[in-house]
Amino acid sequence: MDKELFFVNEELCELLTGNQGSVNSTPVPDLYSSHEEADSRIILHCMYASQQPTTERVIVRSPNSGVFLLLLSFSDAISKPLIFDTSSGNNRRQLNITDLAATMPKLLRDAIIGSHGFTGCDSTSCFAGKGKLKALKMLQGDQDHQDTFSRIWHIRNHLRPRYASYRDLCLPTI
Repeated sequence: MDKELFFVNEELCELLTGNQGSVNSTPVPDLYSSHEEADSRIILHCMYASQQPTTERVIVRSPNSGVFLLLLSFSDAISKPLIFDTSSGNNRRQLNITDLAATMPKLLRDAIIGSHGFTGCDSTSCFAGKGKLKALKMLQGDQDHQDTFSRIWHIRNHLRPRYASYRDLCLPTI
């Protein structure tokens, strides 16, 4: 097998494999998702990739700060080392999300995902130019805000008791 590519079309996902000039398509039901946002769908794919026996590490390439924050929040659900590859040219860098998340309290990582819908996720405009990274700095310095946004995340999870698989975890927006 020379190449593999996951192709997403609406709720479906197919694994396209190329071998000696031919292409095969195989459905991947574990990656079916009704979630429309690419940011959170990336998390689903990371979880899936980390469960594959041949995966040594998971690398996500994106310039999006929202993807970075989602990776921090969901890092515990990704069982292999997680790397965030961002920017380009001389500014390109790789951040070890697994190591970074290990230095952050769980409460803060839960607060990050709880605040996601308020800070400019794809379906909600941010408040007066206050984006995700500014919100992260605010959360880091304020225990009360961490408690509040962490509770938002946990209340949302409590209201969605159907989390039967990692696919169901991948719905962070409020």
